[in-house]
Amino acid sequence: MPNSAKRKVLLMGKSGSGKTSMRSVIFQNYSARDTRRLGATIDVEQSAVRFLGSLVLNLWDCGGQNAFVDNYLTAQKDTIFANVAVLIYVFDITTTEWENDLRYFDEILTALRENSSDAGVWVLINKMDLVDKEDPKRKKFEERKTEIIGVDERIRKEQDVVDGSLQCFPTSIWDESLYKAWSSVIHTLIPNIGLITSHLTFLRDLCLATEAVVFEAETFLVIAKSGSPLDSPVSDMDEREKEYGAQALDRKRFEKISETIKSFRKTCQRTGEAFMGFEAKFDDCTVVLEPLTTNTFILIVAADPRVEIALLQYNIYNAQPHMADFARRTMLDRKCNLCRETKELKYDVKGDDDPNVPAWDDVVFDAKK
Repeated sequence: MPNSAKRKVLLMGKSGSGKTSMRSVIFQNYSARDTRRLGATIDVEQSAVRFLGSLVLNLWDCGGQNAFVDNYLTAQKDTIFANVAVLIYVFDITTTEWENDLRYFDEILTALRENSSDAGVWVLINKMDLVDKEDPKRKKFEERKTEIIGVDERIRKEQDVVDGSLQCFPTSIWDESLYKAWSSVIHTLIPNIGLITSHLTFLRDLCLATEAVVFEAETFLVIAKSGSPLDSPVSDMDEREKEYGAQALDRKRFEKISETIKSFRKTCQRTGEAFMGFEAKFDDCTVVLEPLTTNTFILIVAADPRVEIALLQYNIYNAQPHMADFARRTMLDRKCNLCRETKELKYDVKGDDDPNVPAWDDVVFDAKK
């Protein structure tokens, strides 16, 4: 089995912004209420989180007290900011020290670009639940977002940075917005994400379904979906999605599912029951949620009235061995048989242009004989 792909993720922000609370909700199954007993992070807490069996997030939760931040920017600068794949920076929307907080972000982003110029940057403006009632149109969020993007654009210009990107999300540990932001981060780190999407689209079409979505088993963050990319505009949906009315579905459906399933699974744990999945047949759709690999669940939603639960389960069952093998691979130097034989799977693997070289699953099958 090839070595796991490791990605260093920095979680930073001033003390009290909610960094450790959101990490605990996402990765340790805390409820929002449970986070009230958490204390402040001291210096740097490192943890390793495995996704898909082949991706390990090396998460650095960095304490936000002024003394620690100053140390990150001086004595620990090379250690903290080297080899970073993603910086997740958390702001508190209720802060009374915005200018000071923005100055710290400026210094941290400058250090990041000097040491890891191509790192992705996700800015989470947190505790939105505390201001939404007074500011329903989120004018304050938009103002803060504009200033943050301005800082990023200036630093990129000063350092002539081409790669790397900055995305800004409003978040709260009390609703599904937290899952949307973290799913967006994880999605960009998954190896072979294009190939996963192609396989999901093939499985969706085989099932006469509207969409197929993969969730990570522990966090229940969305990893990938069939058809159009995550968060793409309605205009970019593929023909199958348009045919079955996916454009009318709730745009927050994936993160709502993540939050609901994690909450239900905690209920199962309290009653001593194991969560195995979900299936339902409605008048206008059929829904199945089943384990796909050791580290993932798959959700398939079919709007075609001819589709039965057993059909979806049968196809998932037959896809499991292939997806499990595929999930263990961090790098691919050739396609599988499915990709070679299905022209609709428009995904290229660099160097896979010799038909005499066996597909990678041919090698797997030969080894099993």
